[in-house]
Amino acid sequence: MDAAVGREGLTPASAARAMTTVCGQVGLDSRQAKLLRLGENAIYALPPEGVVIRIARSDAADNHERVDKELAVSRWLTSQKFPAARLREDLPQPMSADGRLITFWEYVPPSSVQPHLTDLASLLRAFHALPAPGFDVAVLNPFPIMQSRLAHAERIDPRDVEFLTEACNRARSAFTTIVMDKQRGVIHGDAHRGNLLVRDGQVLLIDYEAVAVGPRAWDLIPTATAMDRFGLSRPDYEAFCRTYGCDVTDWHGYETLRSVRELGMTTWLMQNAQSGKAAEEFALRMQSLREEDRERQWHAL
Repeated sequence: MDAAVGREGLTPASAARAMTTVCGQVGLDSRQAKLLRLGENAIYALPPEGVVIRIARSDAADNHERVDKELAVSRWLTSQKFPAARLREDLPQPMSADGRLITFWEYVPPSSVQPHLTDLASLLRAFHALPAPGFDVAVLNPFPIMQSRLAHAERIDPRDVEFLTEACNRARSAFTTIVMDKQRGVIHGDAHRGNLLVRDGQVLLIDYEAVAVGPRAWDLIPTATAMDRFGLSRPDYEAFCRTYGCDVTDWHGYETLRSVRELGMTTWLMQNAQSGKAAEEFALRMQSLREEDRERQWHAL
Protein backbone atom coordinates (compact mmCIF):
# COMPACT_ATOMS: atom_id res chain seq x y z
CA MET A 1 0.00 0.00 0.00
CA ASP A 2 1.27 3.44 -0.93
CA ALA A 3 2.30 5.39 2.19
CA ALA A 4 0.35 8.45 1.02
CA VAL A 5 -2.82 6.35 0.73
CA GLY A 6 -2.38 5.12 4.31
CA ARG A 7 -1.88 8.63 5.66
CA GLU A 8 -4.78 10.25 3.84
CA GLY A 9 -7.35 7.51 4.31
CA LEU A 10 -10.50 7.19 2.24
CA THR A 11 -11.93 10.71 1.98
CA PRO A 12 -14.30 12.29 -0.56
CA ALA A 13 -11.29 13.89 -2.25
CA SER A 14 -9.10 10.76 -2.38
CA ALA A 15 -12.04 8.57 -3.47
CA ALA A 16 -12.90 11.04 -6.26
CA ARG A 17 -9.31 10.93 -7.51
CA ALA A 18 -9.29 7.14 -7.63
CA MET A 19 -12.69 7.08 -9.33
CA THR A 20 -11.61 9.60 -11.98
CA THR A 21 -8.34 7.75 -12.59
CA VAL A 22 -9.92 4.34 -13.05
CA CYS A 23 -12.62 5.73 -15.32
CA GLY A 24 -9.88 7.09 -17.53
CA GLN A 25 -8.19 3.68 -17.55
CA VAL A 26 -11.29 1.79 -18.72
CA GLY A 27 -12.92 4.46 -20.87
CA LEU A 28 -15.84 5.50 -18.65
CA ASP A 29 -17.14 9.08 -18.47
CA SER A 30 -16.91 10.16 -14.81
CA ARG A 31 -18.37 13.65 -15.21
CA GLN A 32 -21.81 12.68 -13.84
CA ALA A 33 -20.54 10.40 -11.09
CA LYS A 34 -22.50 10.52 -7.82
CA LEU A 35 -21.02 9.51 -4.46
CA LEU A 36 -23.58 7.15 -2.89
CA ARG A 37 -21.70 6.10 0.23
CA LEU A 38 -18.40 6.61 1.99
CA GLY A 39 -17.58 4.11 4.72
CA GLU A 40 -15.53 0.95 4.51
CA ASN A 41 -15.60 1.61 0.77
CA ALA A 42 -16.52 4.52 -1.45
CA ILE A 43 -19.45 3.77 -3.75
CA TYR A 44 -20.00 5.85 -6.90
CA ALA A 45 -22.84 5.62 -9.40
CA LEU A 46 -22.38 6.52 -13.05
CA PRO A 47 -26.00 6.32 -14.27
CA PRO A 48 -25.31 7.20 -17.93
CA GLU A 49 -22.71 4.42 -18.05
CA GLY A 50 -24.90 1.92 -16.17
CA VAL A 51 -22.06 1.33 -13.70
CA VAL A 52 -21.50 1.41 -9.95
CA ILE A 53 -17.87 1.76 -8.90
CA ARG A 54 -16.78 0.29 -5.58
CA ILE A 55 -13.49 1.65 -4.20
CA ALA A 56 -11.70 -0.14 -1.36
CA ARG A 57 -9.59 1.74 1.17
CA SER A 58 -6.38 0.37 -0.32
CA ASP A 59 -4.98 -2.34 -2.55
CA ALA A 60 -3.28 -4.10 0.39
CA ALA A 61 -3.29 -7.90 0.49
CA ASP A 62 -6.24 -8.20 2.89
CA ASN A 63 -8.36 -6.01 0.62
CA HIS A 64 -7.40 -8.17 -2.36
CA GLU A 65 -8.72 -11.20 -0.47
CA ARG A 66 -12.00 -9.45 0.34
CA VAL A 67 -12.48 -8.16 -3.19
CA ASP A 68 -11.70 -11.55 -4.75
CA LYS A 69 -14.31 -13.04 -2.42
CA GLU A 70 -16.91 -10.45 -3.44
CA LEU A 71 -16.37 -11.26 -7.09
CA ALA A 72 -16.57 -15.01 -6.47
CA VAL A 73 -19.73 -14.68 -4.37
CA SER A 74 -21.47 -12.52 -6.96
CA ARG A 75 -20.71 -15.02 -9.71
CA TRP A 76 -21.82 -17.92 -7.48
CA LEU A 77 -25.13 -16.23 -6.66
CA THR A 78 -25.72 -15.46 -10.32
CA SER A 79 -25.11 -19.14 -11.15
CA GLN A 80 -27.70 -20.07 -8.50
CA LYS A 81 -30.20 -17.57 -9.99
CA PHE A 82 -30.30 -15.84 -6.62
CA PRO A 83 -31.50 -12.20 -6.72
CA ALA A 84 -28.15 -10.49 -6.36
CA ALA A 85 -26.00 -7.62 -7.59
CA ARG A 86 -24.44 -8.29 -10.97
CA LEU A 87 -20.88 -7.57 -12.00
CA ARG A 88 -20.08 -5.62 -15.12
CA GLU A 89 -18.23 -8.51 -16.68
CA ASP A 90 -17.40 -6.40 -19.74
CA LEU A 91 -14.99 -4.40 -17.57
CA PRO A 92 -11.74 -5.71 -16.00
CA GLN A 93 -12.17 -6.97 -12.45
CA PRO A 94 -10.59 -5.84 -10.19
CA MET A 95 -8.63 -2.71 -11.09
CA SER A 96 -6.13 -0.71 -9.06
CA ALA A 97 -5.91 3.08 -9.12
CA ASP A 98 -4.18 5.52 -6.78
CA GLY A 99 -3.33 2.65 -4.43
CA ARG A 100 -6.95 1.51 -4.13
CA LEU A 101 -8.70 -1.62 -5.36
CA ILE A 102 -11.75 -1.05 -7.56
CA THR A 103 -14.59 -3.19 -8.90
CA PHE A 104 -17.44 -2.45 -11.33
CA TRP A 105 -21.07 -3.41 -10.80
CA GLU A 106 -24.32 -3.07 -12.69
CA TYR A 107 -26.11 0.19 -11.85
CA VAL A 108 -29.61 -0.32 -10.44
CA PRO A 109 -31.75 2.82 -10.91
CA PRO A 110 -33.75 4.15 -7.95
CA SER A 111 -37.09 2.42 -7.51
CA SER A 112 -40.38 3.68 -6.16
CA VAL A 113 -40.72 0.30 -4.42
CA GLN A 114 -39.13 0.30 -0.98
CA PRO A 115 -37.93 -3.09 0.32
CA HIS A 116 -39.48 -4.31 3.56
CA LEU A 117 -37.85 -6.20 6.38
CA THR A 118 -39.90 -9.22 5.34
CA ASP A 119 -38.09 -9.05 1.98
CA LEU A 120 -34.80 -9.22 3.86
CA ALA A 121 -36.04 -12.17 5.91
CA SER A 122 -37.14 -14.05 2.77
CA LEU A 123 -33.81 -13.44 1.05
CA LEU A 124 -31.84 -14.56 4.10
CA ARG A 125 -33.89 -17.73 4.41
CA ALA A 126 -33.20 -18.47 0.72
CA PHE A 127 -29.51 -17.52 1.04
CA HIS A 128 -29.04 -19.82 4.03
CA ALA A 129 -30.61 -22.68 2.06
CA LEU A 130 -28.19 -22.43 -0.89
CA PRO A 131 -25.75 -25.29 -1.54
CA ALA A 132 -22.18 -24.68 -0.54
CA PRO A 133 -20.20 -22.69 -3.12
CA GLY A 134 -17.37 -24.29 -5.06
CA PHE A 135 -14.71 -22.13 -3.40
CA ASP A 136 -13.38 -21.67 0.11
CA VAL A 137 -15.07 -19.15 2.38
CA ALA A 138 -13.32 -18.02 5.55
CA VAL A 139 -14.80 -18.46 9.01
CA LEU A 140 -16.56 -15.37 10.37
CA ASN A 141 -14.08 -13.15 12.20
CA PRO A 142 -14.97 -9.45 12.47
CA PHE A 143 -12.10 -8.68 14.84
CA PRO A 144 -9.21 -8.10 12.38
CA ILE A 145 -11.04 -5.33 10.56
CA MET A 146 -12.04 -3.71 13.88
CA GLN A 147 -8.44 -3.92 15.05
CA SER A 148 -7.26 -2.35 11.81
CA ARG A 149 -9.71 0.52 12.21
CA LEU A 150 -8.51 1.09 15.77
CA ALA A 151 -4.85 0.88 14.79
CA HIS A 152 -5.36 3.53 12.11
CA ALA A 153 -7.73 5.78 14.06
CA GLU A 154 -7.08 9.45 13.33
CA ARG A 155 -8.11 12.38 15.52
CA ILE A 156 -9.99 10.09 17.92
CA ASP A 157 -9.55 10.39 21.68
CA PRO A 158 -6.93 7.75 22.64
CA ARG A 159 -9.10 6.82 25.62
CA ASP A 160 -11.90 5.84 23.23
CA VAL A 161 -9.51 3.77 21.13
CA GLU A 162 -8.21 2.04 24.26
CA PHE A 163 -11.72 1.30 25.53
CA LEU A 164 -12.83 -0.17 22.20
CA THR A 165 -9.64 -2.23 21.91
CA GLU A 166 -10.17 -3.72 25.37
CA ALA A 167 -13.87 -4.35 24.65
CA CYS A 168 -12.93 -6.27 21.50
CA ASN A 169 -10.40 -8.34 23.43
CA ARG A 170 -12.97 -9.19 26.09
CA ALA A 171 -15.60 -10.24 23.54
CA ARG A 172 -13.35 -12.42 21.41
CA SER A 173 -13.35 -15.66 23.41
CA ALA A 174 -17.12 -16.04 23.82
CA PHE A 175 -17.66 -15.01 20.20
CA THR A 176 -15.17 -17.58 18.92
CA THR A 177 -16.86 -20.35 20.88
CA ILE A 178 -20.21 -19.52 19.26
CA VAL A 179 -18.75 -19.22 15.76
CA MET A 180 -17.03 -22.60 15.95
CA ASP A 181 -20.25 -24.40 16.88
CA LYS A 182 -21.17 -27.09 14.35
CA GLN A 183 -24.49 -25.36 13.55
CA ARG A 184 -23.15 -22.98 10.92
CA GLY A 185 -23.11 -22.33 7.17
CA VAL A 186 -22.42 -19.64 4.60
CA ILE A 187 -23.80 -16.30 5.78
CA HIS A 188 -24.10 -12.85 4.23
CA GLY A 189 -22.32 -11.21 7.16
CA ASP A 190 -23.84 -7.71 6.95
CA ALA A 191 -27.53 -8.34 6.41
CA HIS A 192 -29.54 -5.16 6.90
CA ARG A 193 -32.13 -3.26 4.88
CA GLY A 194 -29.50 -0.88 3.53
CA ASN A 195 -28.11 -3.82 1.55
CA LEU A 196 -31.32 -4.31 -0.40
CA LEU A 197 -32.06 -2.87 -3.83
CA VAL A 198 -35.02 -3.25 -6.17
CA ARG A 199 -34.42 -4.08 -9.85
CA ASP A 200 -37.44 -4.43 -12.13
CA GLY A 201 -39.66 -5.10 -9.12
CA GLN A 202 -37.37 -7.77 -7.66
CA VAL A 203 -35.60 -7.21 -4.34
CA LEU A 204 -31.85 -7.91 -4.43
CA LEU A 205 -29.43 -8.74 -1.63
CA ILE A 206 -26.18 -6.85 -2.32
CA ASP A 207 -22.71 -6.25 -0.78
CA TYR A 208 -20.72 -9.46 -0.29
CA GLU A 209 -17.65 -8.10 1.49
CA ALA A 210 -18.55 -9.81 4.77
CA VAL A 211 -19.70 -13.20 3.42
CA ALA A 212 -18.30 -15.92 5.67
CA VAL A 213 -18.94 -19.27 7.30
CA GLY A 214 -20.56 -18.84 10.68
CA PRO A 215 -23.76 -19.06 12.72
CA ARG A 216 -26.78 -18.06 10.65
CA ALA A 217 -27.90 -16.08 13.69
CA TRP A 218 -25.26 -13.47 12.77
CA ASP A 219 -27.41 -12.47 9.78
CA LEU A 220 -30.41 -11.93 12.07
CA ILE A 221 -28.56 -9.76 14.59
CA PRO A 222 -28.71 -6.49 12.58
CA THR A 223 -32.52 -6.49 12.54
CA ALA A 224 -32.71 -7.34 16.24
CA THR A 225 -30.23 -4.54 16.91
CA ALA A 226 -32.39 -2.21 14.84
CA MET A 227 -35.15 -2.83 17.37
CA ASP A 228 -32.82 -2.53 20.36
CA ARG A 229 -30.92 0.57 19.22
CA PHE A 230 -32.54 2.26 16.22
CA GLY A 231 -36.25 2.43 16.96
CA LEU A 232 -37.56 -0.44 14.83
CA SER A 233 -41.09 -1.20 15.97
CA ARG A 234 -41.93 -4.47 17.69
CA PRO A 235 -44.61 -5.39 15.08
CA ASP A 236 -42.12 -4.89 12.23
CA TYR A 237 -39.55 -7.00 14.04
CA GLU A 238 -42.07 -9.76 14.72
CA ALA A 239 -43.04 -9.80 11.02
CA PHE A 240 -39.36 -10.28 10.15
CA CYS A 241 -39.12 -13.18 12.62
CA ARG A 242 -42.27 -14.86 11.29
CA THR A 243 -41.00 -14.64 7.72
CA TYR A 244 -37.55 -16.01 8.53
CA GLY A 245 -38.86 -18.59 10.99
CA CYS A 246 -37.27 -17.71 14.34
CA ASP A 247 -36.45 -14.91 16.79
CA VAL A 248 -32.72 -14.62 17.40
CA THR A 249 -33.26 -12.75 20.68
CA ASP A 250 -34.48 -16.04 22.18
CA TRP A 251 -31.14 -17.71 21.42
CA HIS A 252 -28.47 -18.18 24.10
CA GLY A 253 -25.76 -16.49 22.04
CA TYR A 254 -27.74 -13.36 21.21
CA GLU A 255 -26.15 -10.99 23.73
CA THR A 256 -22.62 -11.99 22.71
CA LEU A 257 -23.28 -11.53 19.00
CA ARG A 258 -25.13 -8.28 19.61
CA SER A 259 -22.18 -6.87 21.58
CA VAL A 260 -19.74 -7.69 18.79
CA ARG A 261 -22.07 -6.24 16.17
CA GLU A 262 -22.30 -3.00 18.16
CA LEU A 263 -18.51 -2.80 18.42
CA GLY A 264 -18.30 -3.27 14.67
CA MET A 265 -20.82 -0.50 14.01
CA THR A 266 -19.02 1.84 16.38
CA THR A 267 -15.54 1.25 14.96
CA TRP A 268 -16.98 1.66 11.44
CA LEU A 269 -18.45 5.03 12.40
CA MET A 270 -15.19 6.02 14.10
CA GLN A 271 -13.46 6.17 10.71
CA ASN A 272 -15.42 9.30 9.79
CA ALA A 273 -16.13 10.67 13.29
CA GLN A 274 -13.76 13.62 13.31
CA SER A 275 -16.51 16.26 13.08
CA GLY A 276 -20.19 16.95 12.55
CA LYS A 277 -23.02 14.48 13.07
CA ALA A 278 -20.70 11.47 12.86
CA ALA A 279 -18.63 12.81 15.77
CA GLU A 280 -21.78 13.48 17.81
CA GLU A 281 -23.12 9.99 17.15
CA PHE A 282 -19.78 8.38 17.93
CA ALA A 283 -19.71 10.19 21.29
CA LEU A 284 -23.24 8.99 22.06
CA ARG A 285 -22.36 5.39 21.24
CA MET A 286 -19.18 5.53 23.26
CA GLN A 287 -21.05 6.83 26.29
CA SER A 288 -23.67 4.09 26.08
CA LEU A 289 -20.99 1.40 25.70
CA ARG A 290 -18.98 2.73 28.64
CA GLU A 291 -22.09 2.86 30.82
CA GLU A 292 -23.27 -0.56 29.57
CA ASP A 293 -26.54 1.11 28.64
CA ARG A 294 -28.22 -1.47 26.38
CA GLU A 295 -31.31 0.66 25.77
CA ARG A 296 -29.79 3.97 24.65
CA GLN A 297 -31.11 4.84 21.20
CA TRP A 298 -28.52 5.23 18.43
CA HIS A 299 -28.97 6.97 15.09
CA ALA A 300 -28.20 5.57 11.64
CA LEU A 301 -25.85 7.74 9.59
